[in-house]
Amino acid sequence: MTRAVTACGSTAREALGCELAAEVLRSSGRLRLRATGASMLPAVWPGDILSVRSHDVAEALPGDIVLFAREGRLVAHRVVERSLYQDRIQWVTRGDTVEGNDAPVSSPELLGRVAAIERGSRRLTPHQSLASRLASWILCRSDLATRVLLRLRGWALGAGGWGFATRDSGLEILD
Repeated sequence: MTRAVTACGSTAREALGCELAAEVLRSSGRLRLRATGASMLPAVWPGDILSVRSHDVAEALPGDIVLFAREGRLVAHRVVERSLYQDRIQWVTRGDTVEGNDAPVSSPELLGRVAAIERGSRRLTPHQSLASRLASWILCRSDLATRVLLRLRGWALGAGGWGFATRDSGLEILD
């Protein structure tokens, strides 16, 4: 898995936090996470809050953004393919600005679907418009375009530009 949206790093403490977040989502059916990276631009921006629901997650279809757990990390990427493999459903996912697909996601790894994206005072549905697809295509092919876009947005928000230099992204667990 390359260039994943991750909530946790490689330490045992962070892995435990990921397990806890996954368990909260499994038991309560909902979880909110703050995105801190750029692999899902322009659909998900750093600072956006993702509302994830586990209800009917097995029905996730191409185009949906899903949250899954893998190797001590939480990953939020878009489903690009849903298939049947050895009588089991699996999902192929990819970050919108990442060229390669993630390894297929199995049912036990799949935790939920992103139901909403909160950006400032707005609540958005996670869909991908034609303009968003075009922007993703450009950002996928240019680290420079990604860095410039993030800096411009940071300055526009008064933050003086964000220091993201790669498409690697993260999630900060809120509740």
